[in-house]
Amino acid sequence: MNSLDIASITSIPSAQHDFDQADLTFSATEWDTYRPEQGKPISYKEQHLIVYPLKELSRAFSVAGIPRSQQQLIKWETDGVLPPTPFTFGRKRFYTENQIRTIVDIALECGLRPRTHVKKTNFSELAHHELTYILKLELNAYEAPVI
Repeated sequence: MNSLDIASITSIPSAQHDFDQADLTFSATEWDTYRPEQGKPISYKEQHLIVYPLKELSRAFSVAGIPRSQQQLIKWETDGVLPPTPFTFGRKRFYTENQIRTIVDIALECGLRPRTHVKKTNFSELAHHELTYILKLELNAYEAPVI
């Protein structure tokens, strides 16, 4: 009997065994399949974008299971919890699809729930950081390279 025979006889606990027993079924949630509606094409600093009204951001929060009213989202922006959107026309605020998905994903990641106060999380810090990065990408994506 060699060492391979002994290994096949004895039960050796392994991470692979535990992994094989895990249920890896993925079921999409309503948030996973969410798509914003009522987009408005705009030109912003010579960029062509599709933006969505504030009510679409509010709807996205509801679809994700953490409802926030339009008034609450405006308050977050005026209080500095969310950075102000550069897409404001008159008194109406608009967001790109990337901004909407990022804001809600960060809220979910930070553990915001219907009765969780936003200031008890690091939502604001992450939102400012990520939205600044996204805007740089979106607004610079179509600029011609400098030669």
